[in-house]
Amino acid sequence: MRSKKIIACSIALLFLVACVPTPSEEVVVGKTEGRLESLIADSHPVEVYAVESAPQDSAAPVPTEAGTVPNKPSPSVPDADGELPAENTLRAALGAPGHTADAVSGKVYGGTLNVNIDAEVEVPNVAAVPVYTVRVKTFSPEERERITKRLLGEGPYYKFNPDLTRKVAEKRAIEETTQRIADCDNRIYGENYDYESARWMHEQNLQQYLKSYAELPEPGPMEPWTGSFDSEKTAIADAENRYLAFSDGSMWLHDQAFSSPSSFGGHPAETPEQQTAMDIAEKTLNEVTGETFTAATITYDKDLFLKNLGLSVQDFPPSEYSVGLIRTAAGIPCYPYSAYHGSDTALEAAGVSRDYDAPVLPEQVEVLVRDGEMVALNWYNAIEFVRTENENVALLPFEQILDIFKKQIFRSIYLDKAENGEWTETMVIERICLSYMKVRKKDAPTERYLLPVWDFMGYTYNEALNDASQMLGHKVWFSGQSLLTINAIDGSIIDREAGY
Repeated sequence: MRSKKIIACSIALLFLVACVPTPSEEVVVGKTEGRLESLIADSHPVEVYAVESAPQDSAAPVPTEAGTVPNKPSPSVPDADGELPAENTLRAALGAPGHTADAVSGKVYGGTLNVNIDAEVEVPNVAAVPVYTVRVKTFSPEERERITKRLLGEGPYYKFNPDLTRKVAEKRAIEETTQRIADCDNRIYGENYDYESARWMHEQNLQQYLKSYAELPEPGPMEPWTGSFDSEKTAIADAENRYLAFSDGSMWLHDQAFSSPSSFGGHPAETPEQQTAMDIAEKTLNEVTGETFTAATITYDKDLFLKNLGLSVQDFPPSEYSVGLIRTAAGIPCYPYSAYHGSDTALEAAGVSRDYDAPVLPEQVEVLVRDGEMVALNWYNAIEFVRTENENVALLPFEQILDIFKKQIFRSIYLDKAENGEWTETMVIERICLSYMKVRKKDAPTERYLLPVWDFMGYTYNEALNDASQMLGHKVWFSGQSLLTINAIDGSIIDREAGY
């Protein structure tokens, strides 16, 4: 599979692309100094939209300079028959269909790109689209103490014991590898060669784990924790050596073996067991944090492996799942998408330097559920709301956003050339979704806008990728990457790594 570099900065490609003709018209709105700020600061917000059903009353308020607004859509008034007018919904106002299909082709740097759009268009069912200012979350001493008691109990608390963790982790590795060998005996690998090679590999690993476990020293006793919840960097363990730590904008929980949820891939629930695990993760996390998160994806270590073999997940049900969750603000999801192959490579090739100190990382939440219980948690780049900048900002029509995509995508893709000349790449767009993203603010280095954006989700491949299992892995690889992100307010292209 040829490597691809997907970039989201059209300026860099003006240096790189000599073979692409100069457009005769402006393709996308430029990021004119102060333009976005003036649109956000518009003192005449859009009237509220209708919603298709009454929203659930579940979320904590979001602060504004004048008070608070609920973190949920405001209900619209139904007509005499109890029905809400569909023509007044956000989707109708934007002219966004439920599904859209199209195909366009064009030259890009390094070859030709064929774009097939066959996408569901996801528009939140909300009454308003606010713009917020957010910043990195700072856990208060009271929050740290409350969360610790909820996750580790009332105490006593101890210092983390790494020797005990290594012992437990090696024992768990022995148990899991033994189970994998049993799976080999059940011939779930199908072909005899696959069976023999997989069994040999697992047997070698098992011998190494047994040797390591035997050589580990016996862990010493747990030492009492002498820290304070007043410290911003708090690390604490319970009597079973479960480990909880806080840092700037982050919190993580690990079990005795220091297990951590997976951050790769994921898909919607496919079985009742998976849905139950997602429900447990969502309910527990919201109780622990006091925030509003929604379980979005689920995966586990055998997931892709079984799918490649054409086997049902129900044939080998796991007891452990990784669940990815997303924040919702005003009923709008905050997807943690990235442009995995960002513009760094192309910018360096063009001799252009970034003018920011660090990437703007999305808030990311992952939970590990084992035997019906949350046992591990990663919460990175947590945010807190500072103020509401606009209670319902005006958005561009969907047709205009789609037109921007169909023109801009050919200036936002950089391909490696094939050995025999130019390369032909196919891009498939399967989802187009309206959500929130953190964007840099002018003259405010510690604050970010939470802006509505359109993400075009899918995958790319070339003629060399013709194996079904490779294609499946390819789709999983691209599952969290936005191929192009467009500002829903002014139509400018946003680099998800740079944050502007």
